[in-house]
Amino acid sequence: MQLISAHQGRLLTLETTRLQTASGRSFRTGLDALDALAPDGALACGVVHELLSHNAKSNALFVATLFARATTCGAIIWSDPDHILYPPALVTHGISLERLYLLHPKPADQAWAVAECLRCKGVSAVVAAFPKLSRIEARRLQLAAEQGGGAGIFLRPPGRASEIYAAATRWLVRPAPGERTIQRWTIQLIHGHGGRLGHTVTLECCRENHLVRALETVADRPDQKTKPPSRVAS
Repeated sequence: MQLISAHQGRLLTLETTRLQTASGRSFRTGLDALDALAPDGALACGVVHELLSHNAKSNALFVATLFARATTCGAIIWSDPDHILYPPALVTHGISLERLYLLHPKPADQAWAVAECLRCKGVSAVVAAFPKLSRIEARRLQLAAEQGGGAGIFLRPPGRASEIYAAATRWLVRPAPGERTIQRWTIQLIHGHGGRLGHTVTLECCRENHLVRALETVADRPDQKTKPPSRVAS
């Protein structure tokens, strides 16, 4: 594959660094309220994580950035078949251009190309949007992540379109009312053995300084339905 072969030396260096510095087989976003929802309080490496949203390329894009930047040291490969990604926007959210590689496959070749990237041990994360996956494709992507040791971060629509999957965790991402300088999303863990299924966290990002925080949304009690949900800062 041209992307991998053209940067083979760089990826091998990243592989060595990742293996030397990685502690265990998981990573954390650094947002305590969000990490607490995941199984064992962290996101596993060597597996697939899916972000489900009705507008995945918009709403889930921010969460994908948080997950990808949290992986340690290796290359981040972002599949962009439509050539719409703006790398400087990722930089404002903490992704180094030194780690970022853009992948421009044909739509029909994307599943194969992403699997090839996931198999590379110098890659810590591969981000891609998949409207649909066959059982064979989902299984191949899962096995590729296991082989390479990095994380697959897939943006997918909810419902029947994404009912076929082979992911360790699945998260439902929805936009939330914001303010002039604050953007908000809610993220809920809907699949993940050992995680806090059904629990929701609100993510806030300041448009002025790009600082992010996560607030756990506490559900109303039956006798307090008229009170707004309280939030506890991470």
